[in-house]
Amino acid sequence: MCGNGTNNQQQETMFITRYFTLFLLTITYALQLNAQSGILSSQVGYDTNEVKKIFIRSDQAHFIKEKTAFKIVNIQNGKTFKGQVKKWGSKWNATWWIADFSKLKKEGSYQLLLQNAKGQSLSSDTFKIGDHILWKNSYNVIAHDLLDQRAREARVGKGWRDCGSDLQEFSSHAVTIDGLGDILENSDKVLSKEEHEYLRNQLVRGCDFLAYLQDKAKEIKLGDGAVIHEDRQDHVVTGNVAKAAKMFAKSSRLLRGYNDSKSKEYEMRAKKAFQWIHQNGPVVNEEEQLFYASVHGAPKGAVPPAKQWMTRDLVTMISAAIELYDLGNTEYKALAINYADKVMARQVSKQDNEDGLYGHFYTYSDYSQFGGVKFTEKANIHCGAHSKDGRMYNKGGHYPHYILPFIKMIEEWGSDAKAKEWRSTVSNFAYGYFIPACGQSPFMILPSGFYKDQGLLYFGSWYHGHNNIYSFAATLALVFEKFFKDDQFRSIAVGNIQWIAGLNCGLKEKDSPGYLSYSMISGIGNRYRGSWTNIAGSICNGFSASPQFKITEPSLAKDLPVYFDDEDYIAHTFPFLSALIRFQK
Repeated sequence: MCGNGTNNQQQETMFITRYFTLFLLTITYALQLNAQSGILSSQVGYDTNEVKKIFIRSDQAHFIKEKTAFKIVNIQNGKTFKGQVKKWGSKWNATWWIADFSKLKKEGSYQLLLQNAKGQSLSSDTFKIGDHILWKNSYNVIAHDLLDQRAREARVGKGWRDCGSDLQEFSSHAVTIDGLGDILENSDKVLSKEEHEYLRNQLVRGCDFLAYLQDKAKEIKLGDGAVIHEDRQDHVVTGNVAKAAKMFAKSSRLLRGYNDSKSKEYEMRAKKAFQWIHQNGPVVNEEEQLFYASVHGAPKGAVPPAKQWMTRDLVTMISAAIELYDLGNTEYKALAINYADKVMARQVSKQDNEDGLYGHFYTYSDYSQFGGVKFTEKANIHCGAHSKDGRMYNKGGHYPHYILPFIKMIEEWGSDAKAKEWRSTVSNFAYGYFIPACGQSPFMILPSGFYKDQGLLYFGSWYHGHNNIYSFAATLALVFEKFFKDDQFRSIAVGNIQWIAGLNCGLKEKDSPGYLSYSMISGIGNRYRGSWTNIAGSICNGFSASPQFKITEPSLAKDLPVYFDDEDYIAHTFPFLSALIRFQK
C-alpha cells in the first residue's frame, strides 16, 4: 500500500507539473499583446532571505489595474504565492508596477502570472529562488574562469586583460585588487584556505602589474612613486597615484604572514606613492578636452582648476592613509584626518540643498574659475584609456561617493575629538542624499548625480555605461545598514546588485515581442547579454543615454536607458563580487 500511495503521489505531481507546464507554454506569447510592455525578473535568481521583486513596465499608464492580483507558481509542485501588484509611477518614458514577493522563502523554480487591464494573461520568465543563489552562480565563474582567462590573455604578461581590447589600465586593475581584498577580508566562513591562497596569488598578480606601471613611471623620470595609466602612455593621473597608495597598502596588510616579501615590497611602494601625490598633487592638465565639462556638470568650455583636488581623490587619500596606519605607520593618522577635513568642508548643507538633496559633495572648494557656478561630484567620470582627444583628467574616476573611510575612522579612532563630525558627515550623506536619490527610481539604483537646470540624472553623460557604480552602491548600502542598524538600506543594496543580475529596465531587441530581462554577466543567468570577448563572468558596461564611447550633453529629456553598451570591462566585475561577499557575511 505504501508503494501504491507513493506511485499515486508521483503520478499526481507529474500531472500537476505537466498541467502547469502546458498552461505556461500557452501564455508565453502574452508579451506580444503589447510590444512596449515587459515583465522583468532576475535572470540569475533571488536569494531566499532577501528582497524579491518583479517589475512590469508599459508605455500605457493604465496597462495594469489598481490592486491587480498576481500569483507566483512553483513549477515543480504547482503551489502558489499570492499578492497584489503596486503601481510605482512613471519614469524613463514608462509606467512601472512592482510585484513584491519577499515573503516567499522556499527554494525552487517559479513563474509569475497576472492579467492586464484588458483581462489578457501575462507571465514572467521562469526564475529561481535559492540560498545565496547570486554568490553560488557567480563566484567560481568570475574569480576563476574570468581571472584565469584574462591572465592568459594579458598583453604584458602581468595582471589581466582589461576589456574588449588589449588595454591594461591601472585604474581597472586597482578596482579589481580592491575587490579581491574585500573578498579575502569577508570570507573566513565562506571560502576554504585553498581558495584564500588562490585569491592571494591573484592579488599578487594584480599588484605586480601596478608595480610594473610604477617602475615605468620612474624610468621615464616622472618621479619615484608615481604611476602611469597604461604602459604605452606617460599619463599620470591624481586618482591613480592615490589608488596605488591604497591598494599597495591594503594588499601588504592582507599578505602579512602569507607572503612577507611581497608584503614588505608593497608597503614600501604604498609609502612612495602616497608621498609623491601628497607632495605633487593634484596633477592637472588644463585642456578642455581632457576635462569633459559636461560629465562633471561644469559650464560648457570649462577646464579643471589647476590646484584643486577632486573630492573623490581626497577620499581615496583618506583610505590610503588609514591602510598605511593599519600597517603600523602611526604618523598617517594625522594625514587621514587632514584629508577628511578637506572633504567635510565640501559637503552640501541642508540649506544649500539641490532639489531637496544634501549631504553629497561639491567637486571642488573654489568655484571662482567657473564664474561661481557650483556643481556637485558625479558618481562616475571615467572617460576612456586611449590618449586620443585627451581623456586624461577623468581616467580612473570609478568610485561613487565612496565615503567608507569615514566609517573606518569612527571604528578605529572613535574617541577622537572629530569622531562626532565624521559620524555627522556619514549620516548626512546616507539620509540626505543616498536614500532619497536612490529612491527616485523604481529599481533604487544610484543616479549619476545632480545636474544644474536638469535635476537628478541616471544614464548620461557616460562614456561606458558603468555598471560598477551599482555594485559600489550596494556595498555602501550594506555598510550603512550595519553602521546605522537600519534595514531600509537593504532594499537599495538588493536593487543595485540585482540590476546587474537582470532585474533592470529590460531590452527590446528587434525580434523580441516586448521588453525582456537580461543579466549583464556573460555566461551567467537564464538570459544574458553583452560581452565582446565572451569570457565568462565578464560584466559589460550596461545602459546609457548615449552610444558607447560617445559623450553627449546631459539632459533630463534624454536621460533614458536607450543604449546598451556591451563591451566587457574588468572594472565592473569585482565590485559585484565585493558586494556579494558582504551579503554572504
